[in-house]
Amino acid sequence: MGAFKVFRDLMAFLTIISPTRDESFVRTSARFMYLFPVIGALIGFFAGLYSFFTYNFLSLLLSFLNGTFVYLTKGVASVMTLAFLLVLTGLQHVDGLVDVGDALSIRKASIEDRIIIAHAWIVSRTGAFMAILVSLCTLLFIFLMKPEAIIQSLIVAETSAKLAMVTCAWQGSSLQKGLGSVFVDSMKKRHSLYFVSLVISLLIGVLLFSLKGVLAVTLGIAVGGLMIVSSKSIFGGVTGDIFGATNEIARMIALFALVW
Repeated sequence: MGAFKVFRDLMAFLTIISPTRDESFVRTSARFMYLFPVIGALIGFFAGLYSFFTYNFLSLLLSFLNGTFVYLTKGVASVMTLAFLLVLTGLQHVDGLVDVGDALSIRKASIEDRIIIAHAWIVSRTGAFMAILVSLCTLLFIFLMKPEAIIQSLIVAETSAKLAMVTCAWQGSSLQKGLGSVFVDSMKKRHSLYFVSLVISLLIGVLLFSLKGVLAVTLGIAVGGLMIVSSKSIFGGVTGDIFGATNEIARMIALFALVW
């Protein structure tokens, strides 16, 4: 399989950037899931570059007003950065986070009922709360990040988030047929491929942020492991919604580690 097709299909799956999209792009993405951190780093680079230029443009624009609006500039730039990141990824991961929250809103429901609720066209208070909380925390950590470090931070955070997803597929299990099972079946116990994904992620982390970058990447693994355990009680195994929720939570945790 050509390298360009693999890259194109991975971009099509993880972002809204999809020049062409045939029926095989999901299967290709599952087969080469171990390369998710590479695409994550690229997503982080795009978002970081957007944030850097947005902050500097707003700083220049407001300087003509003969005033200092540091917090306003950072605040607006942070909101625009998060919005850019969510739009770039098509809001699919946030949707997964909401669906997991919806499933959790029914405490004594069976696994079958939770799956139905997660796929229903409703948003519960728990689902909305989880999405808002994670998004606000992510926004806060972007705001607290030094402008000169925002590009590296988002690259490492997105890399960590994608490694968390790979971890879910590598060690997770899926009891239902669906998008999640395609990726779980592809990565299940393929230790050599996971090792490649891990090495890529750690290299990105250490090159951009030294030991703090390694910590951020390691936390992605921890989030992936935690979501595997949680998925068993919520859905009976890893699903597409679990992957989405894992991405959002792991990105937030990685940014928290990098901001201090």
